[in-house]
Amino acid sequence: MNFIKKKEGLFLIGNASLILSVFLSIFAVDFLLLNFFKGLFTGISVVMNLGYLLKLRMEKNQI
Repeated sequence: MNFIKKKEGLFLIGNASLILSVFLSIFAVDFLLLNFFKGLFTGISVVMNLGYLLKLRMEKNQI
């Protein structure tokens, strides 16, 4: 879990899940379970990228 504590880890996970979500939207057929994974990866992307931005902002305010 030390990987997630670093802000670069949050950014990497957020972007990877966004890419997975976009690839599922483009290349996968419309199926109920795949729609769940599209939403899951989109939600993970939003949360991780917002966490990255908050950590970046907190780090810049401490300087």
